[in-house]
Amino acid sequence: MVIMTGILTPSFHIYYSKQLNQLPRSIKIDTWRRLTTRKHPLSIEQASSIHSEVKDLLNKAVGNYIKQKERQKMKPITSDCETSLRQENEELCISKQVLEKKIEELLDLQEQYKSREVAMTRSLEESGEKVSQLSDSVAFFKSIIPDTKKAIASAEKSIDLLENRCRNLEDIISVKDRKIVALVDQILSNTKHSDVTIEPEIYSSTHERKLWAKRRDESEYDLETRKKYTFRP
Repeated sequence: MVIMTGILTPSFHIYYSKQLNQLPRSIKIDTWRRLTTRKHPLSIEQASSIHSEVKDLLNKAVGNYIKQKERQKMKPITSDCETSLRQENEELCISKQVLEKKIEELLDLQEQYKSREVAMTRSLEESGEKVSQLSDSVAFFKSIIPDTKKAIASAEKSIDLLENRCRNLEDIISVKDRKIVALVDQILSNTKHSDVTIEPEIYSSTHERKLWAKRRDESEYDLETRKKYTFRP
């Protein structure tokens, strides 16, 4: 049984799990390549099995890796501290720049909100004035409604009186026309001449009939025509 499979990737036997667990992946890959690509390399099957050369090379790699970690631990503490402080300082500088940018953005937003607040306040004030004006207009129109109703009622009465007078005048005119026509007929019976402003009792032609019909229609809305001609009832 092998831990990994593949020709170009490590596939050591599980027997070497103890050594492999102590090594990073980069050293495992390097050890595998040394076994399979050196001058007298092992085959993939040999490198993946329990083999003395595999064991020796892995043990040697583990030893070297342990020594390397111990040497790193023996480095001066000040160097580690300096590196750590340098990294922290760089991170703080970056954080400071980010915060400064955020502050600028927040200040810009604050100015925008202030401008919008001023615009909204002005709009509300203008709207309040318009509402007040509309309220005054509504109150004024409500106040004149009773007087307007009275004026309309009075106008309707006046119109009724005028219509009654018009009907009376029309009746008077009709009576007058009948009297005139009767008088004219009486006169014409004793004379050979006729008055062209008085509608004849008998039309002499179709043209004359149409002419008097036209004059009668015009007299309904033309006062001068009504004065000039006398129509039979």
